Formats: sequence, C-alpha cells, structure tokens
Amino acid sequence: MNRFLRGLAASVAFATVASGALAKDLKILASWDESYAAVGEVLEPFMEYLEAEITEELGLSRFGPETIPPFEQLNPVAQGLFDFLYTNGGYHYNDIAVGMALDALSGSSETLHESGMWDFADQEYQKRGLKLIAVFYDTNGFHMILKEPLTDDGLTGRRIRGTPLYHPVISALGGSPVVLPGGEIYPALERGVVDGAAWPAVGAVNYRWFEVAGYFVRPTFGQVSHMLLMNLDTWNALGETTQAEIAAAARSYETESSKIFDGLASKEVETLIAEGMQQTDFQDDIAANLKSAWFNGVTDLAATINPDAIARMRDIAETAGIGE
Repeated sequence: MNRFLRGLAASVAFATVASGALAKDLKILASWDESYAAVGEVLEPFMEYLEAEITEELGLSRFGPETIPPFEQLNPVAQGLFDFLYTNGGYHYNDIAVGMALDALSGSSETLHESGMWDFADQEYQKRGLKLIAVFYDTNGFHMILKEPLTDDGLTGRRIRGTPLYHPVISALGGSPVVLPGGEIYPALERGVVDGAAWPAVGAVNYRWFEVAGYFVRPTFGQVSHMLLMNLDTWNALGETTQAEIAAAARSYETESSKIFDGLASKEVETLIAEGMQQTDFQDDIAANLKSAWFNGVTDLAATINPDAIARMRDIAETAGIGE
C-alpha cells in the first residue's frame, strides 16, 4: 500500500475510533462480484438480514474486485479503507495462512465453534488487525472443470487454474498450477491458456464455463470457507450491544448459509449437465487418497507461512476429528 493509502487508512481508522459511534454506512469489500453465487445468494441476503437484526441504524454497501483485486484486499481492510472483507483465505495466504487452512477441514461451521477452531482463527486474525465475524461454509467443497476428460495419468501435462490453495493437489496429480482471478478463467479456457480450472463446486454456471469446458470432475474435495472479516478498530468502536447483535446474527446465518449452498450445489450439477457438460472421475486410487492429500497438501503449504498456528490447528482438528 502506498504512502497516500496508508495515511488515508490511518485517518479513517482514527476517526472511527475517536467518534465512538457506529458509522451509518459500513463498506464491505468482496473478493468476487455477483457472478459468484456466494455473493448474490449468500452475502447480499446476509447484508439485508444484518441490517434488520441490528438495533442501531446501519447501512451496508458492497464493493467488489473491480475496486481492489482479490489478492490485494487484506491490508486495505486491516488499515481501515473498508470495514469488512468477504473472502477466502487462499487469496491472502502469504500474509496469514490460517484462513486457507480452514478449507482443509471437514464438518460444519458449528463444529468449528464447538472444537475451538473458530475462536483460534479469530485470535490469529486479530493479530493482523481483523476480527472474524463469520465463516459461511460450503461443505460441497471444491472441484475441477476440464476441457477434456480425465485419463489414466491424472492431470499430467495439463495447466490448471488455481489459487495457491489448490497447488499441492494439482501438482500431486501431475498438473501445472496457473494463478488467475475468477474473472479471467473464461477467456483463459476459451483461448487454451489453461486446460482446466479448480473452483468451488458452486460457481461454474453463473460464470458460464460450460461454454468453454466440457467436463466436471468428481469426487469433490475439501470445503469452501467464505470468511467475513471486520476491521478490528471498527469492531472495537462498536457498543457491546451492537457487537453482540452482529455476533448472534452471524452465528445464525452460518447455519442458514450451509443450507443455501447445498441447494445451489444440487442445482449446479443439474444445470451443468443440461448445458452439455459431462462428469469425469478420478481413478479409484486417486479418489481414495484425495481427502488426505488435500488436507496434508493445504496444511503443509499453510505451515510454510504460519508454522506454529498451523501446528495448533492440526492438533485441534485431530482432537475434534475434522482433519484428514
């Protein structure tokens, strides 16, 4: 962040704290635009729900990746240029890898709370000036779409789009990872820049990737954490009642969002097939080891950034039975 943005961020944060009052309009920065169903079908309804549940008058406005690219969004929110960040940990794993490691786990958002994993992640993000508000989990996980069906050699020789989150699995299957924002996947597939893309199991329909790719891969793997983070100074400037209301609304909507994602995932497969895509499957030996390969690959990568925190997350996961 340049000197001007740092100064502006500091001024915004100071003004928020000094006023001691809730801003009338809080800005949410999202890593995706409305083309991704997790925005239009999950985030936007939550924004409406939150506004209705908070006693104090509150307005929320959303800004997308056209404002700040997904891989550059963490610090602007931590510095106070925006009040919330709706994202996935893979977009900022070089700064903190705890959020990315959440995608390696199994179980519901409720399990995250019961195991202590949610509170641990919150503590780690607070060290970066951010407060964890919610984790909207899509337990349908991730998958890949391909231009051509799988063969006996896995992904050997294929270039697969994926954020760093996917790299261990793509590489383990013989593919070559290519980092691209979601909005660039369609033209990359169309032009043959990549041979496939890794993405949540919900999303290909709205992006219309079925027009440029013929296959979706099964089984899926992992689960997708859509994190809602808040600037810590903004959070601390809220009254206790407002904080409690936000926390309660977020906890309730975490459960609701899981049901929404289940419905979207079911409809997604139906639509992909109707649009001419076909299912292609990993070989049995790959499918049998996919869960452990995903867990170990993601957490090993995360440990290169935050070794102590990831070691603790592995301990929590083992105790709670939500790891590999």
